[in-house]
Amino acid sequence: MTISLTYFDFDGSRGLECRLALTVAGLPFENIRLSREQWAALKPTTPFGALPILNVDGRKLAQSNAILSYIGRGHGLYPADPWQAAQTDALLQSVEDLRAKLPEGKGMTEDEKKAAREAFAAGWLSQWATTVSDQIAGPFVAGDALSMADIKLFVILRSYLSGTYDHVSPSTFDRFPKLLALHAAVAAHPAVRGYLDALK
Repeated sequence: MTISLTYFDFDGSRGLECRLALTVAGLPFENIRLSREQWAALKPTTPFGALPILNVDGRKLAQSNAILSYIGRGHGLYPADPWQAAQTDALLQSVEDLRAKLPEGKGMTEDEKKAAREAFAAGWLSQWATTVSDQIAGPFVAGDALSMADIKLFVILRSYLSGTYDHVSPSTFDRFPKLLALHAAVAAHPAVRGYLDALK
């Protein structure tokens, strides 16, 4: 089986979660990293005009949640129980909702952006964190078993905890020890740690 994963040339967001999923699943893959110029040329030929794209033996699959589901279901990283699998799907989608809700700040002054993001952190983000925390058995969502939900949550938490988004303090998550513990547990997973260490 020949596998490649195509995404932008940086280690974050939807690309990182799919790269980590393949790594944790033990699947060798070609890690194709595109510049903005390369993406502009490729975009018209891609499914849905978006990245990442998983290519398995010439077949293309787009949309990060679909990619995570495909990898997870085939490699013991997705619940077999239909209800639990649906709950995993909901968690994956909740991360996409979170990404869409973050105020980008376009057309705002810096003061307006600061106010909007601080309100977002105190409101929508904190409610999201509460809802997700309630579904974590600990340390991972399902207890001791790592799943695709944990990988996707880890990637979004990693971006917030590292201060990627200005005016959204990492301390927002201090009230959510289950999320912090999940982040730490995924970071300590040997495959995840090995992948991230190789980036340094």
